[in-house]
Amino acid sequence: MDDTALFRLIGSISRQATSDVNQQVRSLGLSNNLFIYLMRIVEHEDLTQAELVHLTRIDKTTLSRALSQLEGREYIVRVPDAHDRKFKNVRPTGKAKSVYPQIKALEQGYVERAMSGLTAGQRQELHVILNQIDLNLQ
Repeated sequence: MDDTALFRLIGSISRQATSDVNQQVRSLGLSNNLFIYLMRIVEHEDLTQAELVHLTRIDKTTLSRALSQLEGREYIVRVPDAHDRKFKNVRPTGKAKSVYPQIKALEQGYVERAMSGLTAGQRQELHVILNQIDLNLQ
C-alpha cells in the first residue's frame, strides 16, 4: 500500500467513525459532529473558543455555528472571560454533564469494537505512529 492510499484509509476510518457515532447521538440532538465539541467542553470545563478550536482542529466559523447550536439546545453557555471581556469562555450546562456519560459510553464501545483484535503492542505502535503523523501536520 502506498502512502497516499494509507492516508486515505486513515481519513476514511475517521469519517466512518464520526458518521456512526453521529447516528447514535442523533436522538440527543447532537448529530452533525456536535457531540465532539460537547465532549471536549465537558472534559475541559471553562475553555476559551480559541482553545476549543485548537482541541478540535475545526475552523472558527464552523465552531462558532456549532456552539450556537449547542447553546440553543441548552448544552452550553458562553460567558465573558474574567480577564478579557472580548473573549468568551465556553462552559457545559447540567444538561451537558448529564448526557456526557451516555455519549462517552457510546464512544468507548465504538473504540473497543474498532480496536478489537489488536494486541496491546499493536495499539501502542499505532498510537506512536499516529502521534508522529499528527506532529508532522502541526
